[in-house]
Amino acid sequence: MLLQLQALGLPSSSFLNTKNPLSSSLKQHKGIYFTFPLTPKSHINLSTAVSTQYRSPILNLERNQSQNKPCNTTADRWSLRGKTALVTGGTRGIGRAVVEELVGHGARVSGSVCDVSIGAQRESLIETVSSLFSGNLNILINNAGMNIRKPMVEFTAEEFSILMATNFESVFHMCQLAYPLLKASGVGSVVFTSSVSGFVSLKSMSVQGATKGAINQLTKYLACEWAKDNIRSNAVAPWYIRTPMVEQVLSNKEYLEEVYSRTPLQRLGDPTDVSSLVAFLCMPASSYITGQIICVDGGMSMNGFYPRDD
Repeated sequence: MLLQLQALGLPSSSFLNTKNPLSSSLKQHKGIYFTFPLTPKSHINLSTAVSTQYRSPILNLERNQSQNKPCNTTADRWSLRGKTALVTGGTRGIGRAVVEELVGHGARVSGSVCDVSIGAQRESLIETVSSLFSGNLNILINNAGMNIRKPMVEFTAEEFSILMATNFESVFHMCQLAYPLLKASGVGSVVFTSSVSGFVSLKSMSVQGATKGAINQLTKYLACEWAKDNIRSNAVAPWYIRTPMVEQVLSNKEYLEEVYSRTPLQRLGDPTDVSSLVAFLCMPASSYITGQIICVDGGMSMNGFYPRDD
């Protein structure tokens, strides 16, 4: 499996060039592509929120034109073969796991290096995706996001704006831009990465929680507004997942024990715990599910007061 990044003004020295055994079977597009093996040890050091491009070897398959009706076979219901997808924030953590999951189920997942907090770059990204997929997009995963941890009264206006622009304004605008492509595909699915902070209060996460609460409401509204166009809208809401974003805060052993004490399953989540659900929400098997925000939290959001010791 290979990861491909379309470099938009980035120096080629930033990437490791290797031979691509699939290159002869891939349709050529305008732009410069750098390829390197996708392995657990591969790292992409980008300071901005980004989306990535992966290409599945399963190409040129007919899209499922069932208009979200149940498929005839079990294999079809649990497959994404021939589907096209865009995943933002797909170079690491949950986003990377989602890309690998979708590709593993047969989807073609595309994108470009992009700072999603900047409107012009979002527009350029959708133009690129539209060109790659001939104006059709089946799946939009709004995953890119960030967090600033501090008490509410200590937030500056700039910090507030940055969080709002990256976490909510970007997904709202991405949905607007992607709507014509999703509609044109005949069968569309939007999945947002929300958080349990959109349901319950978490320490020093007031603004981040507000952005996720807004995403939850947008999920519900789009489920109703876009249903006539055969586009479903759902969200996943993780608790602590083992990703680079939370490494620092979880390095505090006492804090980690507090996290375990609030989590009935007594462990942190893995990115694949989230990506498997995201993939399911994009499959024909979930064709009657829309407007839902599903927690991936080991039971944390259900835990009022349940001591570990009887």
